[in-house]
Amino acid sequence: MPKLPWLAKTIGQPSPLVIWTATAVGLLIQLMVFAVIALDSYQATVKSSFETTESIARLIEQDIARNIELYDLSLQAVAESVQDSELMALPSRVRQIAVFDRTTTAPGLGAMVVLDKDGSIVLDSVQSPVRPGNFADREYFKFQRDTPNANGFYISRPFEARLQQKAWSVSISRRLNKPDGGFNGIVSGTLKLDFIKQRLETLALGRNGIATLFRADGVVLVQNGSGTENIGADWSKAALFKHAKDESSGTYAGAGLMGGMPRLYAYRRVGDLPLLVSAGIARADVLAPWWLKIELLFAVFAVMAASVILLVAMFNRELRRRIVAEKGQAVLARQDKLSQLSNRLGFDEALAQAWRRAARERQPLSLLMIDVDHFKQFNDRYGHPDGDRVLMAIGGAIGGAVRRPGDVAARYGGEEFAVLLPNTGTDGATRVAETIRRQVAAMAIIHDISSYRIVTLSVGVATVVPAMNLSAQALVADADRALYAAKSGGRNRVCMDAVARIPGQNPELLSA
Repeated sequence: MPKLPWLAKTIGQPSPLVIWTATAVGLLIQLMVFAVIALDSYQATVKSSFETTESIARLIEQDIARNIELYDLSLQAVAESVQDSELMALPSRVRQIAVFDRTTTAPGLGAMVVLDKDGSIVLDSVQSPVRPGNFADREYFKFQRDTPNANGFYISRPFEARLQQKAWSVSISRRLNKPDGGFNGIVSGTLKLDFIKQRLETLALGRNGIATLFRADGVVLVQNGSGTENIGADWSKAALFKHAKDESSGTYAGAGLMGGMPRLYAYRRVGDLPLLVSAGIARADVLAPWWLKIELLFAVFAVMAASVILLVAMFNRELRRRIVAEKGQAVLARQDKLSQLSNRLGFDEALAQAWRRAARERQPLSLLMIDVDHFKQFNDRYGHPDGDRVLMAIGGAIGGAVRRPGDVAARYGGEEFAVLLPNTGTDGATRVAETIRRQVAAMAIIHDISSYRIVTLSVGVATVVPAMNLSAQALVADADRALYAAKSGGRNRVCMDAVARIPGQNPELLSA
């Protein structure tokens, strides 16, 4: 059975992470309970709102169906009357009374007329003799004239009535046929859309609710809460019609019929008529009371959570301070105070980690070993304080040239530095080395004993793709060997190790 010393340590003296994790788990469980309550409340609110819109849509549908059914019965009665030759032979005033005697006078219903095959009024429910007018250009007249195989009943697109003060209306008409089936005119009555709109305005749909009456082809007939700008608009591409296409009734939640405010809709076909009604309640209006409940609910949770967190924070404060101090000491233990680079301990840990990663990913790993030329003589000539200042400057130059997150620059020991370059081949490593060498040379720090008369660097470069038969120390040895070659070759140069450690490559010892 494996030993778990960390478990015993954790139980005996829990770390801040363990304490905060336990606290977070506890609060998360409480939050989940509150969330379940909130979700259940949300679903109940939405369900109730859908039920409300369904009831309203049903109310609209029944009201409109009843009115149009009554009006259609009047149309049929007039159509039957005009087929009676004896009745049509009566004087005009008597004929008018007889033909329109059975027509309905319900509110919202306009005049009823009989048009001949040319579109002219031949019978008028309003007066006798008939008012002059020709309606052959109207969409409903053309439809009835050109559609002999329809059932004869038609609800038109909305229009401004010529004989009724330009009021927006729709025509409900029936085709009149000759004995041989030929077109013989129509009987038409108007339904005032303003009357229907007034009925829609009384519905309890909230501040941003919307109720709409459409033709089955998506043409808007009337809508509450707006002027006349939407009358006659084609909304057949609205998302609602994708749902209502093959259904007599249903619900839909989404954006407005043609974009805009999200709503909860219910829709219904108007009996067997080519009409569709929809009622929508704005989601914001539906959820406003729900949000008030949720805000109260989560205010309670927030107070509870804040109290728990405060107590845990007070309990955990000293332990947290101790951990911060320990982490700070750990960072300092791996940093060279003089050069502000990593020290030997930090470098060794970084090398081991980079080696494992490179071996796992089969990527090249490069190492630069850097030595300050004739540094002992510099110290002897100028003194150790100046020598420290040189090391600080060189550390800054190396740190400035090594910027990738995975790269590590370290003071390896004394006047020797190391740069670890993961996922970097020989060419890239050589460029970095040459950049560092040139930057230090560009500082032009006077060094009379050096043959170059300034402080210079010698750099050894080695690259390897870790393999089973290699260790990280092999990379260090290769870089040291290249550094020795650079110093032997006259210093102030970069040399690459000659040992081939990368599959497919056989580098020569190079100097620059």
